[in-house]
Amino acid sequence: MIDSRWKVLFICLLMPAYAYAQSDTDVKKANELLRNSQADTATIARMLRVGEAFLDKPESREEDMNMGFRMADQMEARSRQINYTRGLGLSKLLRAKAFRESGRADQGRASSKEAVLLLTQYGTIREKAEAIIELGGTYSNNSNDLPRKIELYQQGADIYLENGDDLSAAKLKEFIGDLMQVNGDYVHAQEVLEEALAIYKKKGYPRLQGLYSILGEVYHGSNNFVQSLRYNLLAVETAEKLDEQGPLMSTIYNRVGLNYYSVHYYDQALDYFNKALAHAKSLHDTGTVKAMLLNISDALRLRGAYSRSLDTLRIAESLGAISGEMETVQAEISYLKDYLALHAFQKAAPHYEKLKAILEKGIINRGIVQAVRLAIAFYLQEVGRFQDAAQYLAAYQQDMKEVPAGLVRQAEAAYLAFRTDSALGNLSAALSHFQRYKQLSDSVTSTNQSKQLDVLRLQFETERKDKDIQLLTQKSVLQEVSLQKEKVFRNVIMGSICMLLLILALLYNRYRLKKKTTFRLEKQQEAINTQNELLQKLVNEKEWLLKEIHHRVKNNLQIIISLLNTQSLYLDNADAIAAIKNSQHRMYAMSLIHQRLYHTDNLGAIDMNWYIRELAGFMQESFDNGSRISFSINSDVMLLDVVQAVPLGLILNEAVSNAFKYAFPGNQKGAVTITCQKDDAQCCSLIISDNGVGLPAHFVPEESRSLGMSLMKGLAEQLEGTFNIKSDPAGVSIQVLFLARSINQVN
Repeated sequence: MIDSRWKVLFICLLMPAYAYAQSDTDVKKANELLRNSQADTATIARMLRVGEAFLDKPESREEDMNMGFRMADQMEARSRQINYTRGLGLSKLLRAKAFRESGRADQGRASSKEAVLLLTQYGTIREKAEAIIELGGTYSNNSNDLPRKIELYQQGADIYLENGDDLSAAKLKEFIGDLMQVNGDYVHAQEVLEEALAIYKKKGYPRLQGLYSILGEVYHGSNNFVQSLRYNLLAVETAEKLDEQGPLMSTIYNRVGLNYYSVHYYDQALDYFNKALAHAKSLHDTGTVKAMLLNISDALRLRGAYSRSLDTLRIAESLGAISGEMETVQAEISYLKDYLALHAFQKAAPHYEKLKAILEKGIINRGIVQAVRLAIAFYLQEVGRFQDAAQYLAAYQQDMKEVPAGLVRQAEAAYLAFRTDSALGNLSAALSHFQRYKQLSDSVTSTNQSKQLDVLRLQFETERKDKDIQLLTQKSVLQEVSLQKEKVFRNVIMGSICMLLLILALLYNRYRLKKKTTFRLEKQQEAINTQNELLQKLVNEKEWLLKEIHHRVKNNLQIIISLLNTQSLYLDNADAIAAIKNSQHRMYAMSLIHQRLYHTDNLGAIDMNWYIRELAGFMQESFDNGSRISFSINSDVMLLDVVQAVPLGLILNEAVSNAFKYAFPGNQKGAVTITCQKDDAQCCSLIISDNGVGLPAHFVPEESRSLGMSLMKGLAEQLEGTFNIKSDPAGVSIQVLFLARSINQVN
């Protein structure tokens, strides 16, 4: 049977809960932090938090792991720069965690050891404990590494206890107990888990379902069935009471099902297996779903429902390939025995071949090897190949002393040996194996009956305790009701009289207060109405004045444009005329903003989508290029205040003018593209690009002293933004980046 084991994530013991990095914005912020040239303790602490946040993300991606390593490297470099020994220790701790989260815990052992040495001397008590626990995590769960791993975790728990962090110590002890039970050390596991339980109860910690479930598994492993079932049922009760929704709930249900399965209570086992299956489906946990389907198939087969067992196996396979040695072997043995029970020998044959291939390939778990040998021997006997079956049974007998098995498997092996010897004429050996089989079978029956009686006694004790509690509660309620009746009858009359007098007094007082309040509110309302009328007049006057100002500014700019136009008629110098024309365009760019503000109700904001299109249209008409130069505008609907709209419009005017003048010489056709967009962070981007001839090879934008280039750079600085210009044979691209100011009123 498969037990989907629950592992305590000791990451909660190592550090506080930090927010997960959830988007590209977090990556940008992290890169910005890495580029920060400061070397101080605050920056190093922030790097630690950011690195841990990336490593703690639910899905371990390579780029997140790399970010953790980069943060650790920067922490180390800056700590050395300022001789900050504690920061150096924390960088080693972060690097060790990055190795563990990326699946290379053993490679982080050196960093963990350095972290322990540095943080023991220069770090806090909790940081020292974290380093010791992280070092423990670099060791595996095999028999060689486990004692050292448990020793380090125990050191961490002792540090937590000495410094009053009892809950962290209890969680770590719970994890230690789980490690011990997974490796079969049930005696010490029980001791450690009982210590954790005592701490939890002392602190009033309610979420004990995980600990109860592990204790149930410990007692199950040590064959104390009643205690195992008791703690597993406690785990179910606690988890359901706390509305447990995580994967632990599937494990708890499965373990109760395994308790009932072991004493042949298949109906109860199926109930809990199905509960575990339903919960795993709700979490979309495909691995656990397949494991539960395999358990359900086994229970159905032992109930004699072979067809339903086969259907369940097919459903499990439809969810994807079954992985893992134990799961694969369990599925193949189930198929084999179901088909043999239905006398479908041809359908059973492929699964026999698969089991042979698995055995020949080599399996690490010798207990699984023994189970496969018995299944193959059973198939060979069913098809009459007793001589071949004898070879597998001999191999089983040879390894039996080194690989102990339960009574059920021993009885099965003895029965198969009896059948083989009988068929091959080895009557003496057959009689010996049959006697062994009867002895083991009687022991299994006796053990199962004893366990079943224990289950009935446990259920009876639980039901009787519940009934006793219910009867005592009812009795207490009846006594309380009787006492209350006497008090009620005695006090009801006096209380009624007092209540009536109180109500009358309250009603009279309420009437007087209401009358006074109504009069006062009427006066206040009159004053408020008068004040509102005055304020509305002031607002209307203010709006009128602002519109008039915008109107006059626009008119004045138009007058200046006309004067410049008149002046140009009396000039013969082409450069002077061009300068006047450039000034007219700049004036128009500003007047367009004031014209828009005059005609709209929103006096503080300009719709840049409208403005860019209007200004571009004017520029196209001004230069009278016909259809030679086309425009492409891609602009978001965004509102900017006048302070930002004016310089942005002037930059746009200069860039488009330069494109018309220089990008397409000799009546060359081309296109100008304008893009203006704003993201969720209020960062605005204006890009003016053309597909013209580009800038001259000797032209260096940073060294240019032309009026247009200086004007665009100065206006970009006024926007508190950045100005970039790029040129290649495909044309020129000008980009301005800045942050949009907040607007109090949006039309």
